[in-house]
Amino acid sequence: MTEAFPSEEAPAADGPTEAPLELHAEPHDEAAWREDFTGLLVMGALRGWFEWCGHRIAIKTLTTEEELLVAQLTREYEGGIGGTKAYATALAGLCVEAVDRQPMPVPLGEHPGQPNKWALERFNYALRWYPPTIDAIFDAYLRLEARQRDVMAGLGKSSAQGDATPGLSARSASPSDAGS
Repeated sequence: MTEAFPSEEAPAADGPTEAPLELHAEPHDEAAWREDFTGLLVMGALRGWFEWCGHRIAIKTLTTEEELLVAQLTREYEGGIGGTKAYATALAGLCVEAVDRQPMPVPLGEHPGQPNKWALERFNYALRWYPPTIDAIFDAYLRLEARQRDVMAGLGKSSAQGDATPGLSARSASPSDAGS
């Protein structure tokens, strides 16, 4: 009697079936964060891409507004068994910028009563993806977020080495001084 399954060609269930995702982070503009006032708008903004099952997926780090939109989009799933899946799906929908160099779909016009309609449409689009795709994007996003923390730590180290304004120390500057 010949055993039809599992065959010797089939991968073991406890081992990886393919190489781990490799995230290609795009170079960030190290000078942009130093710009007066507007520099804060680009601190932490990173982009990257990865290949997954023959597709190139471009992602970016989320802004605070986008992270709050993820929370808003997943509110109805909180506390239930689908909460974690909804969070990963919403995050994937909002962080993906392009698939195979084609941008993610967006609404054709502004919706005055729904300024965040684009986020809902992205979430609804991502809901059509199967769980392995969501998981791959979520994993890549976590890697990009880890790189973001590393870059931010590096920026903090370089600014502490001589970019301080003369005569202004951390102890003498406080948020209340900003209005003075």
